[in-house]
Amino acid sequence: MLDEIIYTIALSILPGLNDMEKKSILEFYGSAVAVFKEHQKQDAGFTALNLVHKNILIAAWPLKEAEAEYNFIKKHQIKCLSVLDPSYPNRLVQCKDAPLLLYVKGSDQFNLPQLISIVGTRQPTIQVNKIVQELIEGLAHLNMGVISGMALGVDGIAHQNALKMKLPTWGVLAHGLDQIYPNQHRRLAIEMLHQGGLITECKKGTIPLPYFFPKRNRIVAGMSDATIVIETAIKGGSMITANLAFGYDREVFAVPGKIYDAKSKGCLHLIKYNKAQLYHDPLHLLENMNWPIPDLPSVEKQLKLILDPELQRVLLLIEMQGPIHRDELANHLKINASLLSGYLLTLEMQGLIHLLAGNQYSKR
Repeated sequence: MLDEIIYTIALSILPGLNDMEKKSILEFYGSAVAVFKEHQKQDAGFTALNLVHKNILIAAWPLKEAEAEYNFIKKHQIKCLSVLDPSYPNRLVQCKDAPLLLYVKGSDQFNLPQLISIVGTRQPTIQVNKIVQELIEGLAHLNMGVISGMALGVDGIAHQNALKMKLPTWGVLAHGLDQIYPNQHRRLAIEMLHQGGLITECKKGTIPLPYFFPKRNRIVAGMSDATIVIETAIKGGSMITANLAFGYDREVFAVPGKIYDAKSKGCLHLIKYNKAQLYHDPLHLLENMNWPIPDLPSVEKQLKLILDPELQRVLLLIEMQGPIHRDELANHLKINASLLSGYLLTLEMQGLIHLLAGNQYSKR
């Protein structure tokens, strides 16, 4: 309904109330139109609210500004979702500080069985692309989506790899949908509109000031079942996202690194203070999230009756992580070296794996 959208936008930009207060008022009255009708009663309205909130709500509403925003989103086919809308992200709505409304360009089908967010530094090391690629490939069998913040570095790598694997991916912006920041991601943003989209709580004309990025990060954290932090300094946006996710009782995983590397200090800090689990590989994440393990590839399926479950486990890990050292296999699988040697020999004799230099194993 036209009026509902305009009044919801007007309520969202009404000064003097925070997100939690606006959301609470909208939920109490059931619609923005109902809130506006109370406004029209002036002193006789909002009898259930305290005097401070009442005075703010009976003051002039920014309806012209809201109408201009409505005309903009209509022209550019942008969806406006309030917390009362069934399409509003079902994970985010559980967070007490969720935005009153979201503007969505692209798909609003983000209520998937699994959603992850991937965050990290804007200046990643060369290994990050491999980590992200393996992570997304290892989860691609799920009906899942990838959330990040459209920033340079890890965020962009996450969106790009999701697109490659044909997974929906959404970028959460710290500005209005009349611009793209950073400009280097303009082409990426356009590609994402066909396979996910862009999300923001900011109206047009909002520029990406530092204040808006931490606010943006609560949407990234709140929309996700799990947040994976790949590289980050001890301070910064990724740490804010991770701490928010932890506060929302969501799972947080952090990729460990060298103890003297500044880009690993944030991840190590999260692990040290039990705010994040150590991220090892996609299989480890799937097991910890209790998400379905991928079906064995066709060759292994044919051998399912031949291979016992332990051999299948070894083979799957080598396929997902190989080349992988014998000691890493034993560590991850939690079996002794002697037993593992027997499994590896059996798999070698069946032509399923081969031994490389340095006790590294790879799938044939």
